[in-house]
Amino acid sequence: MMAKKVTVYDIAKALDISPSTVSRVLNNSSLISEEKRELILRTAEEMHYEKRSIKKQKGRAIITIRLFLPMAKFSYIHLFYDVAELLEGVQQGFGETRINIITSLNDGDASLFDSKKLGDIDGCIFAFTKPSVQIEELLEDRSVPFLMLNRSNPEHNYVLVDNLSGMDKLVGAMYEKRKDSLKPCFIGFSQLPSVSALREQGVIEACQRRHITFDPDLDVIMVDSLTELNSKVIPALKERSYNAVLCFNDLMAVSLYQAALHQNWQVPDRFSLSGFDNSPMLQLMDQRIDTIEFSLRTLGMEAGLWLSSRIIDRSQAPIQKALEGPYIVGETI
Repeated sequence: MMAKKVTVYDIAKALDISPSTVSRVLNNSSLISEEKRELILRTAEEMHYEKRSIKKQKGRAIITIRLFLPMAKFSYIHLFYDVAELLEGVQQGFGETRINIITSLNDGDASLFDSKKLGDIDGCIFAFTKPSVQIEELLEDRSVPFLMLNRSNPEHNYVLVDNLSGMDKLVGAMYEKRKDSLKPCFIGFSQLPSVSALREQGVIEACQRRHITFDPDLDVIMVDSLTELNSKVIPALKERSYNAVLCFNDLMAVSLYQAALHQNWQVPDRFSLSGFDNSPMLQLMDQRIDTIEFSLRTLGMEAGLWLSSRIIDRSQAPIQKALEGPYIVGETI
């Protein structure tokens, strides 16, 4: 009787770790710690694991990329980016190589990869979303390279805008304007906790570097929706006399600007105001809101360059890149 072939799942079960971590090590990812890497490789050898060969078609005329986007229920996310700009960036990253980009909603359904009609998937991009454990393990097992855009994980490949440096620039500009009288607050957004937390952290660290008083338990105001700006933020501005407001993004900054006008407050006389992302909506304002550039085209281009090197050149180099967004000077600080 033929012995059962050892799989990554068998190794993972023996070590009580995730199959995706095992698969990354067996596929030469450098994102796993050396100690864990040695343990997995030693266990694989002891269990007589044999890596199955992945048949790739050489010289293919078209590369197929699957782009995953957030589910429609997160409609507020779709206000923040232009998919066409992202697609242009990915194509630019691949250069002269012809690519076929298939877009899907990230609902965690791994059966998408079983459809023969869609052809072989050469690489995946998860934009503003993360792969489910099932999809992640499937991609790792099939040696399909994937990365996340504007999401991070120490064991994943990703490209994102440097939220920490962006917030540091905005806090720095406010400090230059108001000096030691600066009393800032940060308006976070609970519906995008991973990004909101990073931008909050950027404000905290920027204040610490400049010895600006900032209490995260008091000076971070978290909202679930823009309607709460009037019920939570405006009262806080009145009660605590903040003279600087760093908003999670431009949409929130624009909404707060409008709410301030209803209070007959003038910006930046009453308080300095900043956004983040340099959204096209800022062009509609009578005052230009200070913000940080968030280039979807650049994110897409970096993703395309990395996938091209992995798929065509067989590079094993990982990518964990934070792009520094330029400070766009406005009139509200």
